Amino acid sequence: MPEPTLPTINQSILTAHFIDVGQGDSILIQINDKNMLIDAGDNRAGNTVVSYLKDNGVTELDVVVATHAHADHIGGMVTILNNFNVKRFIDSGNPHTTKTYENMLIAIDEKDIPFSLAEAGQTIDLDPSTAITILNPSELTGDLNDDSVVIKLTYGDVSFLFTGDTETHAENKMIAAGYDINSDILKVAHHGSRSSTSSDFLQKVDPNICIIMVGADNRYAHPHQEIIDRLNLFGYEVYRTDLDGDIVVKTDGKEYTVQTQNRGLVFPSISIAFALMAEA
Repeated sequence: MPEPTLPTINQSILTAHFIDVGQGDSILIQINDKNMLIDAGDNRAGNTVVSYLKDNGVTELDVVVATHAHADHIGGMVTILNNFNVKRFIDSGNPHTTKTYENMLIAIDEKDIPFSLAEAGQTIDLDPSTAITILNPSELTGDLNDDSVVIKLTYGDVSFLFTGDTETHAENKMIAAGYDINSDILKVAHHGSRSSTSSDFLQKVDPNICIIMVGADNRYAHPHQEIIDRLNLFGYEVYRTDLDGDIVVKTDGKEYTVQTQNRGLVFPSISIAFALMAEA
């Protein structure tokens, strides 16, 4: 059999790391030496995220997003802020009366980090090759989960939807607003809770890959079986940090691969697989 022809890649590789922090979220986006972090897991996960970032060449963070103020998303933030220079911090704008949230705000203030509140329709400047748009919140409801920052990232023909812990009410608002939520890779909201990821929302997103960030044997019984059944019914590829460990998606803007800590390269595309081999 002849050797496959190596494709010509005219752009860089974007990498999305879904870091296994147990019952919580932490996602690192890397493109052209730019780094964006979405959430930082709970208090115990701070050092895990710091080590992961350093192992992947991160020396500073261009953008950090706290999707909402629950501890399983921002508990590790102070540790992040103490270990990296952060150029911009984005918050949902819905505060929480916890010491964890207060300590995060104090650290941001002490380090004089540029701080802004997320609002639907805003864009995030990370790299000229990416289009990053905030789709939620459009207005604060007072519910921490539904006020989660939702981000759509598009790189060439490949798109990601990062949903925080948004629930059905916020999903319906995004649909009603007419946002283009169709995406190739979906970060399933709220760790696979039945309160999120409605059938209507899934049909609009129509992803190829669904990633659930969840801790093994967690006390909420996430992900709920009805959500797993729904994802399977739609025929999506499903990955879970409790089963797969760290999950890494790499894309050249046309094709993408999914590689997991526990299973290796599990969703290879021939063209990008060879491109990534050439890059290594």
